[in-house]
Amino acid sequence: MRQIHLIFVILLTVFIVFSTGTTYAMNTPKTIQAYEESYFISYNNQVSLAQGKLITYKNEAYLPLQDAALLLGLTLDLSSEDIYLSGSPSVTLTKAVSSLPKDTVDFTDTFQINPKIGAYSGFVIEDGKNGVPVFSKNANQRLYPSSTTKIMTALLAIKHGNLNEVVTIGPSAKDIPADSSVAGIKPGDKMTLEQLLYAMMLPSGNDAAAAIAEHIGGSEQQFVQMMNVQAKELGATNTSLTNPHGYHHPNLYTTASDLALIAKDAAKYPAFLKIASTPVYSTSYRNKSGQTITKTWKNTNQLVQATSPFYLPSAQAGKTGYTSHSGHNLVSFVTMGDHNYIIVLLRGEKDQRYIDTKNLVNTAYVKRVQLNHKKTTMNILPFKNKIYVNNDELQTHADIFINDGQIFISTDIFKELSPGITNVKVSDTQTPQASLNHELLSFDQDTPIIQNGRMLVPIRPFFEKAGLDLNWDQNTQTVEAYSSNTVIQMKINSKNGTVNGQNVALDVPATIQNGRTLVPIRFISEATGLTVDWGRGRTLYLY
Repeated sequence: MRQIHLIFVILLTVFIVFSTGTTYAMNTPKTIQAYEESYFISYNNQVSLAQGKLITYKNEAYLPLQDAALLLGLTLDLSSEDIYLSGSPSVTLTKAVSSLPKDTVDFTDTFQINPKIGAYSGFVIEDGKNGVPVFSKNANQRLYPSSTTKIMTALLAIKHGNLNEVVTIGPSAKDIPADSSVAGIKPGDKMTLEQLLYAMMLPSGNDAAAAIAEHIGGSEQQFVQMMNVQAKELGATNTSLTNPHGYHHPNLYTTASDLALIAKDAAKYPAFLKIASTPVYSTSYRNKSGQTITKTWKNTNQLVQATSPFYLPSAQAGKTGYTSHSGHNLVSFVTMGDHNYIIVLLRGEKDQRYIDTKNLVNTAYVKRVQLNHKKTTMNILPFKNKIYVNNDELQTHADIFINDGQIFISTDIFKELSPGITNVKVSDTQTPQASLNHELLSFDQDTPIIQNGRMLVPIRPFFEKAGLDLNWDQNTQTVEAYSSNTVIQMKINSKNGTVNGQNVALDVPATIQNGRTLVPIRFISEATGLTVDWGRGRTLYLY
């Protein structure tokens, strides 16, 4: 198998060399499943058909770099390992087309599951998507988070602190409720912030959480203010935090959906995932007398314990929580296949929360595999070299990869390539497009629709482009379009029309939807002798 894999790497690299004329740094190829489809580009209410294909992988859209360069009028140099773009970026759309794409891609990367769970509240998101959740149950009801609060504490510590800095434990470590879960640290102990995070996340030490709050915020009260500010910035508007560890307080609450937002942000930091995934951690530090203290902390999360009956190998990390008021809570970070899941369970049972998590992620994975059958399997090679624009290195963290000899860039890079583009959006579904005499039509916000396999287009922009004058009879609900030698009449919702007084049967009638009058494009084409084509594809909007 190792020999086969090596041969595959060599062949793929050779293919890329001959396809692009450039040798790129050797990277390990990756097999992915993604949507590949024709696409359109929209700018200032003008539309153009792109030359290449749009690839959508894990809810991120990528387009050929060559398409971007062509659109912006930039010269693309691929003669070396690095990429060089030069010129003054200015969006230019080409409206001329020979034919429009007919490939129908059932683009649906969102799905929902509904298995029964024991927890009162649950929420599951896939790949950090904030749209439709994979699973939701009582997800917006305010509940007590208990020690899952420590995810926010860890997030702020990693974000604002230095993991290697030595922290002298302050008095707040002992000023915690007597029945708290503790890591056994004492005021005056000296340890790194990283060690403190292990002490908080694994045994769920409230003493460590209080020490972190005092170190990062200056005081626990100031740190709590930071926590609430951060929650609001993340969109967790139904969250109120009163302490850094989650010990019960009537005004300390959150929701499953809010907690998922907090967890999603924490997952951006590799240090958080590393700490929260560790089953057992042994370390040494010094107490206030200078003596060496050795501690071993075990993770309370059974999903990461290989000897546990609830062990889940795909679990990246997680955090448990429990008080008599909150019940048993669990936040999990799980990777299955190419997809990442955040699972939040609130007010559950001790063992059932693990069973629920496994059931949710396995059900989601099976559904994802079913959806992936609609995708294209392709081999990509990560691009690790540099991109220069007018000899300035492009500072981007967006993914870039090579597929079938072409370099693909994230659509977000458009904003970095051109100062005139401030926002980029890709339509969630394929949109119909039409051309008249091999020129793409622009409909502004009034897009065409497909009805019974036929396209209907907004009447005014199409007739104007076709050189037809328009008349509307409100009393008879009749549309009349005419030129010097042609008169077309269509009555709304009737399949009978006339051309120069002759009765003609329509496949689909003219209609009014949402205040828009739409007419069948094929009928107009046949009546006027104009060359009309229609197709579909997702649209990349540039603003």
